[in-house]
Amino acid sequence: MKQKIHFSAEAYLGLFLLGILALLAIFTPGFFATNNVMSMLNRFSYILIAAIGMNLIILTSNIDVSAGNLISVVCLTIAALGKLNAGLPILLPVAMVMGALLSLINALFITRFRIPAIVATLATAQLFSGVLPLIVEGSIYDLPRSFTWLAFEAKFLGIIPGSVLIMIVITIIALLFMKYSRFSKKIYAIGNNAEAARLTGINVNKVVLVAYAIAGALFGVSATIIATASQRVTTTMGTGLEMTFIAAVVLGGTSVAGGSGKVLGTVFGAAVLSVIAPAVNYLGISSDWSDAIMGAIIIFAVIVSALRLEGRKQAAPAVTGGASL
Repeated sequence: MKQKIHFSAEAYLGLFLLGILALLAIFTPGFFATNNVMSMLNRFSYILIAAIGMNLIILTSNIDVSAGNLISVVCLTIAALGKLNAGLPILLPVAMVMGALLSLINALFITRFRIPAIVATLATAQLFSGVLPLIVEGSIYDLPRSFTWLAFEAKFLGIIPGSVLIMIVITIIALLFMKYSRFSKKIYAIGNNAEAARLTGINVNKVVLVAYAIAGALFGVSATIIATASQRVTTTMGTGLEMTFIAAVVLGGTSVAGGSGKVLGTVFGAAVLSVIAPAVNYLGISSDWSDAIMGAIIIFAVIVSALRLEGRKQAAPAVTGGASL
């Protein structure tokens, strides 16, 4: 008998991505012009970096819908430093620390005050978006060359954006961290069953706090890539991006209930979403369609995730029953 070949969710997503790229290559060859590809790679970089952070949060069975507005706050903060001629060696660490601190606010609401993650992060999202216009009137502009160095001058082999190298390094670290670290095992345990994890001696609140802090630092890296791509930084630089990050994670196979998911899946999910919006724009289709496609992808991915979760629940009694024979 021939054995059936079983593909992982990541493999199917990779094939789907290749299919999209093949169709674009056949019907819109100009889409792969050098400038367009480099722009997509830069977009892919900040989406993936932030999505890796969002993946950590979702794996703990939480969520963060304030990430986009948090990124806007960080963008404006480093833009203010940029006006003082601060370069990347200062901007990036400041962005990471600020992102971690702002994200910890969410984690404290969740762990100390027992506020559901969706409610806590929705509240801070409104707080961040409400405060920004009070501090800055519209935007910070005429930023110096030292501020935009990462986007326009930091090129690998004279063409590949420096943000891509940052993304590769972070992705490799994340893959190794989630596969081999003891902390990642605690994250998965909490996502599967927080109470059971607590009974085994895991400090659930501490793990959630650290997960949010790491995610916030990664949001800060993404904010740096986004902000330094222009000499003008507005109060809405990150608005709405949280849905893109969540979509990348869920599309990549991470369960919305937590406890299941891989960084590799998030990589493919981010890659798919990094191609869709530029493709829609290139084809001259209304940008509203890219939002609609994004929404459809989230709905589809959530349904698939829910079906997988239901399948695991149904399989659990069977496994238990088999073991008792």
